[in-house]
Amino acid sequence: MICALIAVENCPITSVSGPMEILSLANSFVPEARGMSIRIVTEEKPQIECVGGVQLIGHSTLDDTPKADLVIIGAIGHPSQRREGYNPKTLTWIRDQYQQGAQIVSICTGAFLLAETGLLNGKQATTHWACERIFRERFPEVNLQSERMITQDGSLCCSGGASAFQDMSLFLVRQYFGDQVAHQCAKTVLIDLDRHTQQQFASFNPSRNHKDVIIHQLQDWLKIHATESFSVVDLAVKANLSERQLKRRFKQATGETPLGYIQSLRMEVAKRVLETTNRTIEQVSRDTGYEDVRFFRQLFKRHICLSPTEYRNKFKLD
Repeated sequence: MICALIAVENCPITSVSGPMEILSLANSFVPEARGMSIRIVTEEKPQIECVGGVQLIGHSTLDDTPKADLVIIGAIGHPSQRREGYNPKTLTWIRDQYQQGAQIVSICTGAFLLAETGLLNGKQATTHWACERIFRERFPEVNLQSERMITQDGSLCCSGGASAFQDMSLFLVRQYFGDQVAHQCAKTVLIDLDRHTQQQFASFNPSRNHKDVIIHQLQDWLKIHATESFSVVDLAVKANLSERQLKRRFKQATGETPLGYIQSLRMEVAKRVLETTNRTIEQVSRDTGYEDVRFFRQLFKRHICLSPTEYRNKFKLD
């Protein structure tokens, strides 16, 4: 069984070396005949430069790599910082591997390279939560589920941001080597097997990349007053719009409904209070604009996938 790990110029090296180490560890737990042949594959020249100036020498280039059973596309860094386009030869090679039956996996922003092949059109995918907006803009035909840590749609799999390479690697170990080996690997490298969402790590980054001056002004106001008591009707009056006009223009400009936008801002405030203070959950609820504590708890769990108490226990700053 051949596993090809694609490393592109300026990639974060752990998105390549990390999966290789975990899959190699899995190899050590099984007879040699069941193991994987793991190869780091570069695009055109054997040696590339990774983030931080680290030099990486691959086992082969695309031209020298045989048909693979598993192709793992490492992260490409933040897509907005990659001014050069994607190598057409790489895109063709990935498509060819897929057509020949290989499973194709992306790590973090490697999903952008995979999506560029067109293979993800109409399919589920995920990527780093911070790149959600740019991904949706570039690949509207992909069913992006950025809250998820891992997606699988047929033989196409994607993982979320940064350390999610660990989750994907264990997912692959379980698939190719079984549950027992996956548990052995998890215990050896101290990785939890129960991470399924990125939501607890994500931050709300409102879209300001639009030209609607009125909505910009509302966003400026909401940034300061989000936790105060007001309604969507009040916002409409402030903008001199009907409620229907406000909802349409706000959604068109930001991609969010006014209510959803306000709730997301309030949840960011709640997270900061939980991280930095010892205020009770009832007090945090009121701090963020909710007198109904039960509703606040439900809303927080829906947005963050943890209860307020669970979030505080996990992320409280000392």
